[in-house]
Amino acid sequence: MSAKNNEIRSKLALLQLATELGSISKACEIMGYSRDSYYRFKKQYEAVGERGLKNLSRKKPAIKNRVSQEVEEQVIEIALDYPNYGQAKVAELLTARGCCISASGVRTIWLRHNLETKKNRLLALHTKLQQDQLLKPNEHHIEQIYKLAPNDSNFECLYPGDICVQDTYDLGVITPLGQLYLHSFVDGYSQYTIAVVMEDNSSAAVVTFLKEFVLPWYHDNNIEINSILTDRGTEFSERKSPEYSLALIDNRINHIQMRAYNGPVVNGLAARFQTFSYNEFFEPYLKSHNVASLAQLNDEFGRWLSNYNQQQPLAGRYTLGKTAAEVLRLSRHLISHHQATND
Repeated sequence: MSAKNNEIRSKLALLQLATELGSISKACEIMGYSRDSYYRFKKQYEAVGERGLKNLSRKKPAIKNRVSQEVEEQVIEIALDYPNYGQAKVAELLTARGCCISASGVRTIWLRHNLETKKNRLLALHTKLQQDQLLKPNEHHIEQIYKLAPNDSNFECLYPGDICVQDTYDLGVITPLGQLYLHSFVDGYSQYTIAVVMEDNSSAAVVTFLKEFVLPWYHDNNIEINSILTDRGTEFSERKSPEYSLALIDNRINHIQMRAYNGPVVNGLAARFQTFSYNEFFEPYLKSHNVASLAQLNDEFGRWLSNYNQQQPLAGRYTLGKTAAEVLRLSRHLISHHQATND
């Protein structure tokens, strides 16, 4: 039995023992819990059953040690203004500005936004100049200074819709709904995310998600999808599940498959979103609410997702602390340029 199951079993035993003894104090003394804990467990159990007795995941980033958003923005600003500076030089410059941050602190922020190398800082500068319309979309003189090697696993996105990531995530068995999966679609450039909870992760399900949720949104926003990156799961396999491949062919979308999401720019975006959404929405919501239907769960998740796309600052070479909606607005001219070029 897992540690989590043992934990739930212990809390259930406390509630049962208190009933049998007719004494909450005696039961708490025997089981080693406080009376406050007993009343909290009782309230959680009465609200949503055994799921309410499960502790929230502790595998969350310790954000209490992160620097303020203002300091992080200054680190990004210096990285783009002075891409040749190393982390010690940046820390020295910030200290002179009155910001207390170490060289290792600078590097931590660089890693979060894929700025840890001079090449990446130059590429990020190129992206920002294009977003600010200070550089034409077909000018690549900064990238030519440090070209990507042919075997570099870092996919370069040129505009929203250029490369997107589609994936499914096992949410587990949710009583009384059964086994559920989170289907997610992340734009590699803006990190704008479309996601919905469904009851299976078959090829038919991923095609339904693509056709009913993803493609209509991109069509309504006048964005063409160039390529979709997936893992090598059977639901995306041309040989084992041809429905997905046929759907991409019908919509003139390229398919890129990789064994793992191990690259910092595009690969991994889906996994990062899935982990974040599970920690910030699914786990706390399912712990505190009785979910009567899949529609109810998706309605609540949809509201959370809208706030995520509109309000959540995102780390990345193309986002650099901006929200997904903001990046889409800033890069609208890049979309128009590339679509006009392809026409």
